[in-house]
Amino acid sequence: MSRRIIRRVHTLAGLFIAPLILVATLSGFFYALAPTIESWVYDAELTATSTSPAQPVAKQIEAAKRIHPDLDVAKVQVPDETGKTTRVLFSDPSLPSASYTRAVFVDPGDLHVTGELVQYGSAAALPFRSWLSEGHRNLWLDEPGRIYSETAATWLGPMAVTGVAMWWIMRKQKNQRKPKKKSRREAMKRHTLIGLVAAPGLIFLCVSGLTWSHFAGDNIATVREQLNWMTPKPNTTIGGEPSADGDSGHGDHAGHAGHAGHGDHGGSAHTDADAAPVNTANADTVLQVGRNEGLTGTLQLEPPSKAGQAWTVSEPRQAYKMYNDAITVDGDTGAVVDRLPFKSWPIAAQLTSWIIQLHMGTLFGLVSQIALALLALGIGALVVYGYIMWWRRRGGKNTGNRVDLSSLTWMHWLTLAVLLGGYSVVAPLFAVSGAILFVLAWALDFRAGNKRDSKPRISADLDGEKQEPVSVESH
Repeated sequence: MSRRIIRRVHTLAGLFIAPLILVATLSGFFYALAPTIESWVYDAELTATSTSPAQPVAKQIEAAKRIHPDLDVAKVQVPDETGKTTRVLFSDPSLPSASYTRAVFVDPGDLHVTGELVQYGSAAALPFRSWLSEGHRNLWLDEPGRIYSETAATWLGPMAVTGVAMWWIMRKQKNQRKPKKKSRREAMKRHTLIGLVAAPGLIFLCVSGLTWSHFAGDNIATVREQLNWMTPKPNTTIGGEPSADGDSGHGDHAGHAGHAGHGDHGGSAHTDADAAPVNTANADTVLQVGRNEGLTGTLQLEPPSKAGQAWTVSEPRQAYKMYNDAITVDGDTGAVVDRLPFKSWPIAAQLTSWIIQLHMGTLFGLVSQIALALLALGIGALVVYGYIMWWRRRGGKNTGNRVDLSSLTWMHWLTLAVLLGGYSVVAPLFAVSGAILFVLAWALDFRAGNKRDSKPRISADLDGEKQEPVSVESH
């Protein structure tokens, strides 16, 4: 195997995978800022204008039910601050999945309805953010489009790692002369600097982004299930043993529903044979119990789906809220049936929840959004400078310096094989695209070798000036 093949694979990945990364970066930039933009777009629905004290939650639910008397109440999201509307969420079989609900916005003071929108997932995404999510996830092409985003995500980490490794190898062999303007070395210097700063972010986006993907997402969900890293659920059975239905096996990844809500289960449609009508008068009781139990911020009330079940009161994902506790309450008596503090979750489930919110730009509010937007700009700059480097090197005018891989021991190769093999099992699209690039790199290397054997070759330095061949090769 030629020592230049690995370098060629890195270069070819930059040429052919980078366009996918650039598209994902562009859509990701706007998606990162979507929560703030969404609050402006839907200000009329989200803002309560009445100055009257809040009416009972039961009355707010009844006001919303006048809009959809034929639909079942799935959840109610009650704010803890004035100036915000209450969201009454209805299950609607006509929507694409249970992750979608019809949200009716009610002013708590005078009970007038400020609007109605379709809401998606546990992040409470409204249509604008859901639309951006679909574009970022699959370019609005449904399942076929997910191949693009998964391929891009699988290469973010490897490109970051190999880029940093190349910098590490070359750090003591850099040309100390100031690079000429518009030279390849100037572009490489900027590419390297941005890459070193952005590398942790690239690896984070790779790991977190794969949880939404199709093939790798399924594998990650299977691993989580086998290791009992799934998000737990509180017991809702009144006077009985904890519910056996637990997590669906996909947890936050159910159905790989995408960035907008990361696959929340929506709400019950109350289609069971033993379903019981929801007594909305109990909403105020369970809300008060939730507040007394120390739940803070906006609270989400989920009515029982059938007789003998308790209400669930939980803290949905909110900015700057690291812990999302939940309890279940007997609506008739106000007795607490079960408590599920966030700290009791498996540590992997806690980390998954935080990673999801960081990737979506919701964990630390505007701070997260700005950080992700800057990271997106940095990735875009990396791609652009990468192409500038390639363009200024075209035609064989600049071969760069060469890395001698003969110094690598069998242990190095074994470690590399294990890491790449394990990653390829988790991310099969990386294996497929990597194999294609490897074969292409081998073919180009073979062709270049034949040309070198047929005539003498003079290399060039980083600025295109002729010099004797050197022994260390860069990307």
